[in-house]
Amino acid sequence: MKKLFLLTTVILFTACQTATAPSEPKMSDEDIISSLKEKAVKLQDAILTQNLEEFNKHVDENIPFITGDSNLSKFYVMNSERFDIEQKAKWGTFELYDIDVSLVNSNTAVLTFYAKGDYTVGESDVIDYSTRASSVWVSTVNGWKIMHSNWAPLEGGTGIPK
Repeated sequence: MKKLFLLTTVILFTACQTATAPSEPKMSDEDIISSLKEKAVKLQDAILTQNLEEFNKHVDENIPFITGDSNLSKFYVMNSERFDIEQKAKWGTFELYDIDVSLVNSNTAVLTFYAKGDYTVGESDVIDYSTRASSVWVSTVNGWKIMHSNWAPLEGGTGIPK
């Protein structure tokens, strides 16, 4: 009886081991940092070009993405409905640079960075854009997703129009 019990236990243990999917290999901190820098750029490009498909890759429908624009207006939820609002600024150039990623823990990262570029409003002259920003990203079952960003004019710089 003992042998039968031992054999049954070994068979069950083996079956359970093969039935579970192998765990995903853990990304190194360097790979996470590199990926988050790339995601930050792609997300911002998606917002500027109104590319909803790309935007949705970087947000989680269960986590509100709260943002504050560089015009220092109130915070708001950035979601697909914002893509229906006509943009006042028409962008000429836009670039994120000096992106720094701080991994708070294995599930949270804070990015700080700068942005520069230029835009026009209506028939106005070209306005130089210069801001500093930060964002918070969280690791989810669907990958890293943004949950917060905040933009403000860089000292002596100009943000977006109100």
